[in-house]
Amino acid sequence: MRIVKRLNNNAVLCVDDDGRQVIALGRGLSTIPLSSELDLNFVIRTFYDIEPRYIDLLRDLPIEYLAVAAQITDTARGLLPYQFSPNVEVALADHIAFAVQRIREGILLSSPLAYDIQQNYPLEYKIAQYALKLIKEEIGVLLPRNEASGIALSLINGAYDANAGEQEDTGTAHERLLRDITEIVEQSMGVKVDREGFGFARFATHILYLLKRAESHDAIETGISSAYEPFVQGNPDIAACVDRIALFIESTFHHPLTEEEKLYLFLHVNRICTRSDT
Repeated sequence: MRIVKRLNNNAVLCVDDDGRQVIALGRGLSTIPLSSELDLNFVIRTFYDIEPRYIDLLRDLPIEYLAVAAQITDTARGLLPYQFSPNVEVALADHIAFAVQRIREGILLSSPLAYDIQQNYPLEYKIAQYALKLIKEEIGVLLPRNEASGIALSLINGAYDANAGEQEDTGTAHERLLRDITEIVEQSMGVKVDREGFGFARFATHILYLLKRAESHDAIETGISSAYEPFVQGNPDIAACVDRIALFIESTFHHPLTEEEKLYLFLHVNRICTRSDT
Protein backbone atom coordinates (compact mmCIF):
# COMPACT_ATOMS: atom_id res chain seq x y z
CA MET A 1 0.00 0.00 0.00
CA ARG A 2 1.60 3.24 -1.22
CA ILE A 3 1.01 6.71 0.25
CA VAL A 4 -0.19 9.26 -2.31
CA LYS A 5 -1.51 12.14 -0.18
CA ARG A 6 -1.43 13.45 3.39
CA LEU A 7 -4.85 14.29 4.84
CA ASN A 8 -3.83 15.31 8.36
CA ASN A 9 -1.23 14.26 10.92
CA ASN A 10 -2.81 10.85 11.38
CA ALA A 11 -4.54 10.06 8.08
CA VAL A 12 -3.13 9.45 4.61
CA LEU A 13 -4.63 8.54 1.26
CA CYS A 14 -3.09 5.41 -0.22
CA VAL A 15 -3.39 3.10 -3.21
CA ASP A 16 -3.35 -0.62 -2.51
CA ASP A 17 -1.89 -3.39 -4.67
CA ASP A 18 -5.15 -3.65 -6.63
CA GLY A 19 -5.17 0.06 -7.47
CA ARG A 20 -8.00 0.92 -5.07
CA GLN A 21 -7.94 4.10 -3.03
CA VAL A 22 -7.85 3.54 0.70
CA ILE A 23 -7.52 5.87 3.67
CA ALA A 24 -5.16 4.68 6.37
CA LEU A 25 -5.47 5.91 9.93
CA GLY A 26 -2.63 5.85 12.46
CA ARG A 27 -0.70 8.21 14.66
CA GLY A 28 1.99 10.19 12.88
CA LEU A 29 1.43 8.73 9.43
CA SER A 30 1.96 12.14 7.83
CA THR A 31 5.68 11.94 8.70
CA ILE A 32 6.16 9.07 6.24
CA PRO A 33 7.36 10.33 2.82
CA LEU A 34 4.91 10.33 -0.07
CA SER A 35 5.18 7.40 -2.50
CA SER A 36 6.54 5.22 0.30
CA GLU A 37 5.17 1.78 1.03
CA LEU A 38 3.15 1.98 4.22
CA ASP A 39 4.07 -0.43 7.00
CA LEU A 40 0.75 -1.88 8.11
CA ASN A 41 2.06 -2.20 11.65
CA PHE A 42 1.54 1.59 11.95
CA VAL A 43 -2.05 1.45 10.71
CA ILE A 44 -4.92 1.16 13.18
CA ARG A 45 -7.76 1.42 10.66
CA THR A 46 -8.42 1.55 6.92
CA PHE A 47 -11.42 2.96 5.04
CA TYR A 48 -12.26 1.99 1.45
CA ASP A 49 -14.52 3.64 -1.13
CA ILE A 50 -15.02 6.94 0.71
CA GLU A 51 -16.46 9.73 -1.44
CA PRO A 52 -14.20 12.74 -2.16
CA ARG A 53 -16.27 15.18 -0.08
CA TYR A 54 -15.87 12.94 2.96
CA ILE A 55 -12.13 12.63 2.32
CA ASP A 56 -11.90 16.43 2.51
CA LEU A 57 -13.77 16.34 5.81
CA LEU A 58 -11.08 14.10 7.31
CA ARG A 59 -8.67 17.03 7.41
CA ASP A 60 -10.52 18.52 10.40
CA LEU A 61 -11.23 15.33 12.36
CA PRO A 62 -8.90 14.21 15.18
CA ILE A 63 -7.94 10.56 15.20
CA GLU A 64 -9.83 9.96 18.46
CA TYR A 65 -13.18 10.79 16.88
CA LEU A 66 -12.58 8.58 13.87
CA ALA A 67 -11.44 5.69 16.07
CA VAL A 68 -14.55 5.98 18.27
CA ALA A 69 -16.84 6.24 15.24
CA ALA A 70 -15.22 3.12 13.79
CA GLN A 71 -15.82 1.17 17.01
CA ILE A 72 -19.46 2.26 17.07
CA THR A 73 -20.08 1.28 13.46
CA ASP A 74 -18.30 -2.05 13.95
CA THR A 75 -20.81 -2.79 16.71
CA ALA A 76 -23.68 -1.60 14.52
CA ARG A 77 -22.59 -3.78 11.61
CA GLY A 78 -22.59 -6.81 13.86
CA LEU A 79 -26.06 -6.16 15.27
CA LEU A 80 -28.12 -4.45 12.57
CA PRO A 81 -29.62 -6.32 9.61
CA TYR A 82 -28.59 -3.87 6.89
CA GLN A 83 -25.43 -2.66 5.20
CA PHE A 84 -23.83 0.73 5.73
CA SER A 85 -22.41 3.30 3.38
CA PRO A 86 -18.58 3.34 3.38
CA ASN A 87 -18.86 7.00 4.44
CA VAL A 88 -20.67 6.23 7.70
CA GLU A 89 -17.60 6.34 9.97
CA VAL A 90 -16.55 9.78 8.75
CA ALA A 91 -20.10 11.16 8.94
CA LEU A 92 -20.53 9.77 12.46
CA ALA A 93 -17.14 11.12 13.58
CA ASP A 94 -18.15 14.55 12.29
CA HIS A 95 -21.45 14.33 14.15
CA ILE A 96 -19.68 13.39 17.39
CA ALA A 97 -17.13 16.19 16.97
CA PHE A 98 -19.92 18.72 16.45
CA ALA A 99 -21.79 17.44 19.52
CA VAL A 100 -18.64 17.68 21.66
CA GLN A 101 -17.96 21.19 20.36
CA ARG A 102 -21.47 22.30 21.32
CA ILE A 103 -21.09 20.89 24.83
CA ARG A 104 -17.72 22.59 25.34
CA GLU A 105 -19.26 25.88 24.21
CA GLY A 106 -22.20 25.45 26.57
CA ILE A 107 -24.78 24.99 23.80
CA LEU A 108 -27.44 22.56 25.01
CA LEU A 109 -30.06 21.51 22.48
CA SER A 110 -33.12 19.36 22.93
CA SER A 111 -33.85 16.31 20.77
CA PRO A 112 -37.48 16.55 19.70
CA LEU A 113 -37.26 13.25 17.78
CA ALA A 114 -35.76 11.25 20.67
CA TYR A 115 -38.97 9.45 21.60
CA ASP A 116 -39.82 8.55 17.99
CA ILE A 117 -36.32 7.22 17.34
CA GLN A 118 -36.29 5.22 20.57
CA GLN A 119 -39.66 3.64 19.73
CA ASN A 120 -39.12 3.02 16.02
CA TYR A 121 -35.42 2.12 16.07
CA PRO A 122 -34.84 0.49 19.46
CA LEU A 123 -31.69 -1.42 18.46
CA GLU A 124 -30.06 1.63 16.89
CA TYR A 125 -30.94 3.61 20.00
CA LYS A 126 -29.32 1.02 22.29
CA ILE A 127 -26.17 1.12 20.16
CA ALA A 128 -26.20 4.91 20.48
CA GLN A 129 -26.48 4.62 24.27
CA TYR A 130 -23.41 2.39 24.20
CA ALA A 131 -21.75 5.02 22.00
CA LEU A 132 -22.20 7.68 24.69
CA LYS A 133 -20.31 5.50 27.17
CA LEU A 134 -17.57 4.86 24.62
CA ILE A 135 -17.20 8.58 23.88
CA LYS A 136 -16.84 9.25 27.60
CA GLU A 137 -14.13 6.57 27.91
CA GLU A 138 -12.16 7.41 24.77
CA ILE A 139 -12.60 11.18 24.41
CA GLY A 140 -13.32 12.16 27.99
CA VAL A 141 -16.54 14.06 27.27
CA LEU A 142 -19.87 13.07 28.80
CA LEU A 143 -22.54 13.94 26.27
CA PRO A 144 -26.15 14.43 27.41
CA ARG A 145 -28.41 11.40 27.18
CA ASN A 146 -30.51 13.03 24.46
CA GLU A 147 -27.47 12.95 22.13
CA ALA A 148 -28.17 9.23 21.74
CA SER A 149 -30.97 10.07 19.31
CA GLY A 150 -28.60 12.04 17.09
CA ILE A 151 -26.08 9.20 17.00
CA ALA A 152 -28.85 6.69 16.26
CA LEU A 153 -30.07 8.92 13.44
CA SER A 154 -26.54 9.08 12.00
CA LEU A 155 -26.50 5.27 11.86
CA ILE A 156 -29.94 5.16 10.27
CA ASN A 157 -28.91 7.75 7.67
CA GLY A 158 -25.73 5.77 7.00
CA ALA A 159 -27.65 2.72 5.83
CA TYR A 160 -27.81 1.91 2.15
CA ASP A 161 -31.19 2.82 0.67
CA ALA A 162 -32.28 0.60 -2.18
CA ASN A 163 -34.99 3.10 -3.10
CA ALA A 164 -32.74 6.17 -3.07
CA GLY A 165 -33.12 6.67 -6.81
CA GLU A 166 -36.91 6.71 -6.56
CA GLN A 167 -36.80 9.13 -3.65
CA GLU A 168 -34.62 11.53 -5.61
CA ASP A 169 -37.49 11.88 -8.12
CA THR A 170 -39.80 13.21 -5.39
CA GLY A 171 -39.68 16.45 -3.46
CA THR A 172 -38.79 18.56 -6.50
CA ALA A 173 -40.52 21.58 -5.01
CA HIS A 174 -38.53 21.27 -1.81
CA GLU A 175 -35.31 20.95 -3.82
CA ARG A 176 -36.13 24.26 -5.52
CA LEU A 177 -36.76 25.85 -2.13
CA LEU A 178 -33.44 24.48 -0.89
CA ARG A 179 -31.74 26.14 -3.84
CA ASP A 180 -33.45 29.45 -3.06
CA ILE A 181 -32.49 29.24 0.64
CA THR A 182 -28.88 28.45 -0.27
CA GLU A 183 -28.83 31.55 -2.46
CA ILE A 184 -30.16 33.59 0.48
CA VAL A 185 -27.22 32.35 2.56
CA GLU A 186 -24.73 33.25 -0.18
CA GLN A 187 -26.18 36.72 -0.70
CA SER A 188 -26.54 37.51 3.00
CA MET A 189 -23.18 36.16 4.13
CA GLY A 190 -21.04 36.94 1.08
CA VAL A 191 -19.92 33.34 0.62
CA LYS A 192 -19.89 30.78 -2.16
CA VAL A 193 -21.34 27.56 -0.82
CA ASP A 194 -19.64 24.37 -2.02
CA ARG A 195 -22.63 22.28 -3.04
CA GLU A 196 -20.47 19.19 -3.44
CA GLY A 197 -19.08 19.38 0.08
CA PHE A 198 -20.09 17.40 3.13
CA GLY A 199 -21.10 20.55 4.97
CA PHE A 200 -23.73 21.28 2.33
CA ALA A 201 -25.05 17.73 2.54
CA ARG A 202 -25.66 18.18 6.26
CA PHE A 203 -27.18 21.66 5.68
CA ALA A 204 -29.44 20.33 2.92
CA THR A 205 -30.68 17.46 5.08
CA HIS A 206 -31.63 19.89 7.83
CA ILE A 207 -33.35 22.33 5.46
CA LEU A 208 -35.37 19.62 3.70
CA TYR A 209 -36.48 18.27 7.07
CA LEU A 210 -37.40 21.78 8.21
CA LEU A 211 -39.40 22.37 5.02
CA LYS A 212 -41.40 19.19 5.56
CA ARG A 213 -42.23 20.27 9.11
CA ALA A 214 -43.18 23.76 7.95
CA GLU A 215 -45.42 22.36 5.25
CA SER A 216 -47.26 20.23 7.81
CA HIS A 217 -47.21 23.11 10.38
CA ASP A 218 -45.42 20.84 12.83
CA ALA A 219 -43.28 23.18 14.93
CA ILE A 220 -40.43 22.34 17.30
CA GLU A 221 -41.04 24.03 20.63
CA THR A 222 -39.47 22.53 23.75
CA GLY A 223 -38.80 25.56 25.91
CA ILE A 224 -35.18 26.44 25.14
CA SER A 225 -35.93 29.41 22.89
CA SER A 226 -34.22 31.73 25.38
CA ALA A 227 -30.90 30.27 24.23
CA TYR A 228 -31.29 31.99 20.85
CA GLU A 229 -30.91 35.58 22.04
CA PRO A 230 -27.16 35.36 22.93
CA PHE A 231 -26.45 34.10 19.42
CA VAL A 232 -28.34 37.02 17.89
CA GLN A 233 -26.37 39.53 19.94
CA GLY A 234 -23.00 37.97 19.20
CA ASN A 235 -23.56 37.25 15.50
CA PRO A 236 -25.90 39.83 13.96
CA ASP A 237 -25.00 38.95 10.35
CA ILE A 238 -25.92 35.30 10.77
CA ALA A 239 -29.04 36.27 12.73
CA ALA A 240 -30.13 38.55 9.89
CA CYS A 241 -29.56 35.72 7.40
CA VAL A 242 -31.65 33.35 9.54
CA ASP A 243 -34.41 35.96 9.74
CA ARG A 244 -34.47 36.20 5.93
CA ILE A 245 -34.74 32.41 5.64
CA ALA A 246 -37.46 32.30 8.29
CA LEU A 247 -39.44 35.00 6.45
CA PHE A 248 -39.03 33.08 3.17
CA ILE A 249 -40.33 29.87 4.76
CA GLU A 250 -43.21 31.68 6.46
CA SER A 251 -44.28 33.33 3.21
CA THR A 252 -44.15 29.96 1.44
CA PHE A 253 -45.96 27.77 3.97
CA HIS A 254 -47.63 30.35 6.26
CA HIS A 255 -45.65 28.77 9.08
CA PRO A 256 -43.59 31.07 11.36
CA LEU A 257 -40.44 29.45 12.74
CA THR A 258 -40.06 29.21 16.48
CA GLU A 259 -36.91 30.59 18.07
CA GLU A 260 -35.76 27.03 18.71
CA GLU A 261 -36.10 26.21 15.01
CA LYS A 262 -34.16 29.39 14.24
CA LEU A 263 -31.46 28.30 16.70
CA TYR A 264 -30.94 25.02 14.85
CA LEU A 265 -30.91 26.94 11.58
CA PHE A 266 -28.43 29.44 13.01
CA LEU A 267 -25.97 26.65 13.88
CA HIS A 268 -26.20 25.11 10.41
CA VAL A 269 -25.80 28.44 8.61
CA ASN A 270 -22.79 29.27 10.77
CA ARG A 271 -21.23 25.91 10.00
CA ILE A 272 -21.76 25.99 6.26
CA CYS A 273 -20.37 29.53 6.05
CA THR A 274 -17.30 28.52 8.04
CA ARG A 275 -16.58 25.79 5.49
CA SER A 276 -17.36 27.88 2.40
CA ASP A 277 -15.18 30.22 0.37
CA THR A 278 -15.50 33.84 1.50
